[in-house]
Amino acid sequence: MITTTRPDVDYKGNYTQTQAAKALGVDRHTVARYVKKGFLKCKVRRFDQKTVIPGSEILKLWGGMCI
Repeated sequence: MITTTRPDVDYKGNYTQTQAAKALGVDRHTVARYVKKGFLKCKVRRFDQKTVIPGSEILKLWGGMCI
């Protein structure tokens, strides 16, 4: 279940799946499932090819689930 308190993320920041999961209060596998189902949009960093989730997407998901 997603946390009821606003996640402490920067709107313009980028977060790994683990960081996003911690901010939302869910398991990282749940975040991966949200990405796969299209609930969270992600992007790939150019310099290291890691998948990251924008803070704006984390807050958007949290707002849609908690409001």
